Amino acid sequence: MGIGSGGADHRTAMNDRHIPVLLERCLDLLAPALAAPGAVVVDATLGLGGHAEALLARFDRIQLVGLDRDRHALALAGERLAPFADRIHLVHTVYDRLPDALDELGIARVAGILFDLGVSSMQLDEVDRGFSYAHDAPLDMRMDDTAELTAARVLAEYDEAELRRIFWEYGDEKLAPRYARRIVEERRTSPIESSARLVAIIDAATPRPRAARATSRSGCSRRSASRSTRSSRCWSARSRRRSTRSRSAAASWSWPTNRSRTAS
Repeated sequence: MGIGSGGADHRTAMNDRHIPVLLERCLDLLAPALAAPGAVVVDATLGLGGHAEALLARFDRIQLVGLDRDRHALALAGERLAPFADRIHLVHTVYDRLPDALDELGIARVAGILFDLGVSSMQLDEVDRGFSYAHDAPLDMRMDDTAELTAARVLAEYDEAELRRIFWEYGDEKLAPRYARRIVEERRTSPIESSARLVAIIDAATPRPRAARATSRSGCSRRSASRSTRSSRCWSARSRRRSTRSRSAAASWSWPTNRSRTAS
């Protein structure tokens, strides 16, 4: 992808916005594998590029492949990594397509792979994406906004058994049967298209003692609001299943085997 320069002030603002987790520890773990000139390291969850920037700055002879399913994050990371443009390859894809991405780049082996698993704070902070219950917003919840399937479509089109399975399998939600049943009942009245409506539905379906009904400004229990967004985010993330597939694939691409590290 093309990489533009947003200027020093823009990069400083981005650095302030995003603090990479366990940065020094990740660099130390990957250091033995990245000592060789031309070593290729993959940042499988590029995000805003904090880990990638630190890797490229410390190891000045490596090549970096950065993957992200969020094209907006990818563009921002491209601006941040502009000083290293001749040593990076940024790819719009999910991380369980790592082997395909490397094939398309003609890369046969990599020296190290970094996974920073979890939902991006940038996605949670952008109200219009509908990931947070703190503000009412359309039920989008796509980590990749070029994908067709939104959370609203899932709630409108999936049957009760499938909703129950999603909430249980991906969200570890003990009340999955109750929530799936209530969603199906409510959508017969009108489509569930906003986060506030979903929160209200889940709130009404969540049993709790009267004394525990501490309410937020929206009038819904914070605990049940959190339940609703956790349950409805899970359809789009599926992180555990993806990470298992991705790390299995990553093992076959690491070189040399006895020196490569996969940090997560």
